[in-house]
Order: sequence, then structure tokens, then C-alpha cells
Amino acid sequence: MNFAKKCKELRMKKAATQEQMATALNLSSQAVSKWENGVTLPDIELLPEISVYFGVTIDELFDMTDEKHLDRIRNMVILQETIDDSDFDYAHNFLLSHMDTPTMAEACLELLPALYNCKANEYRRKAEYFAKEALALFPENHTNHANLNDAQQGMCGEWNLDNHAERICYYKDFLAQNPNSREGWQWYITELLHVGRCDEAAEALEKMSTYTSSAVTLGTVDCRIELNRAKLLWEQGKHSESLAYVDEITVHNSDNWLVWNFAGDAYAKACQYNKAILCYERCIEVQPKPRYTDSPMAIAQICEIIGDAPQAIQAWRTYISILNNDWNTHEGVYIERANKKIQELKALS
Repeated sequence: MNFAKKCKELRMKKAATQEQMATALNLSSQAVSKWENGVTLPDIELLPEISVYFGVTIDELFDMTDEKHLDRIRNMVILQETIDDSDFDYAHNFLLSHMDTPTMAEACLELLPALYNCKANEYRRKAEYFAKEALALFPENHTNHANLNDAQQGMCGEWNLDNHAERICYYKDFLAQNPNSREGWQWYITELLHVGRCDEAAEALEKMSTYTSSAVTLGTVDCRIELNRAKLLWEQGKHSESLAYVDEITVHNSDNWLVWNFAGDAYAKACQYNKAILCYERCIEVQPKPRYTDSPMAIAQICEIIGDAPQAIQAWRTYISILNNDWNTHEGVYIERANKKIQELKALS
């Protein structure tokens, strides 16, 4: 983003001197000279006036490449809790206009649903707020509880609404067309197990072993087959056997962070929280950088459940540290939420 070069180029195209430009913007000619020589950049408040003066958009002032646009949109959907209408329209129009470009199609089609999901989450948070306001005044109103459930995407306890039928049907059809898709099989099996369709999950697990390159044995990097078998045992009601199998997987994969994260999930689901915390800590220890934040978040949530606010605070600080050091993220929605949780927990300590 070479503002200096672009500023001089646009000024010369306009056939204006530095003095004329400075006068139009109520600045000194020295200020314009410093911009064009790359000594300083204009204050952000001046950018709208400069863009109007040249008759270009603010983005065009910085001569942004397509990749820079994608990076900006990617950061927008990852880091911002809310996206105003102008930013949404900018991102939406850019992605739509470039999605047919072969070299950009994958990124654009990845970011478009992410953009809409970000906006949908914003509306869900608003719905959640008003549903809670309604419940504070009318606690026995069924519709208010249903509205809160919809906003939080919770379970309603009714089989016909909680059975994930549409997602399961989608992935069944998807796999018929893409039988070698490891990701497709993983999502399909996860959905089947989530709703207790164990026979179908077992059948799908065998097909996953046959069709994908992840049909591997204990001690290898990708243990999804084995991890799914442990999940299947649990959903079949064989809880002790499932946890014993989880322990066996960790023994053979002691340096595999994914295995330790799964083991933490398994023990957390079994409400064996101390073992779960140990597994999540091991996951943080062995995971290569940049590390994901799932494990410290899980530890923080467990500590809140068991009433250990100091350890929950420490886990949230680890979460922030990973964002800072591994992802070079020092602001944004995830940092804000973690700091908010820390303040809430401090009030309880």
C-alpha cells in the first residue's frame, strides 16, 4: 500500500501542484511534500477529504491489491464483532465481483458465507439481548424462552427439531459425489454420533477407512479413524471402554496435539474435569505454533463449572497470550471477550 506513490500519481493526473492541493485541503505544502516522499502519512480523519479531492475511493488511495482486499475482509470477519453496512457492502461487492476469477474463486467463496455468518451472529446477539430483557419481565412466557434458544442456537429437546436431519442428508448426498473427502466423512460421522445414529455412524466409519487416506493406525499423525471409534463406543453406552480406548490412543500418540485435545473433550464430556484439564494442558504444550485457542478456552470453562475462578482467569490469560504471541492479534472481538470474562471472574474471586 504505497500512499506516497499513489498520492503523487493522482496529483499529477489532476494537473495540480503541491501548493494547490494543500490549499484545497487547508494544509501546508510541506505536509503534502512529506506524504509524497514517504516521510509521513495523513491523519486518518483526512482520508475522506483526500479521496473526494482526487475523486477516488479511500482504498484506491492506497493502491490496494486484490490480495490486500481479501486480507482486509478476512480480518473483518475474524476480528470484528459487528460490521457496519458500508463495510459489509464493500466486502460483499468485492467478493461477488471477483468470485469468477479462477485464482480468487476459492478465497471469495470461503469468505462470502463467513461474511454472512458474521452478520447473522450480530443479529443473533441482538435477538439474545432482547429475549433476555423479555424474560426478565415475563419469565414464564414460552415464546420468550424459544426466542432465546433460537438466538443462542440451543437445543430445544424436541427430536424433530434437534435431529440435524438437513445436515445429515446434505452430507450423505455430498459423500455420494465426493467419496474420498476426509472432511466430508468427518462432519457426517460427527453429526450421526451427535444424534445417536450409531449404526449408521459405524457403517460410515468403515467407509471412511476405505475411501480416505486417513485410514491409519495408532501412532500416526492423523488418528481420526481411531478417535471416531472412541466416540462411537461412548455413544453406544460403552463409556468405560471408550475412555480406556482414549487412554490407549494417547499412549501411542503422546506428541499429537489433536489426540490430547480429543482426550480432553472425552473426559470433559464424562465430567472427569481434572483429567480433562491435564489433557488440554498437554495439548497446549505439544501443539506447534501457531496454536489454536480451544484448549485454554475449555480449561477456563471447566474451571468456571467447578468454581475455580483464579484458574479460570489464568486460562483466559493463556488464551490471550496465544492470540498475542502466536497470531499477532492484540485487539478485536476475541481479545475483548476474554478480557470481559477475566473482569467477570475477578468480581467473583
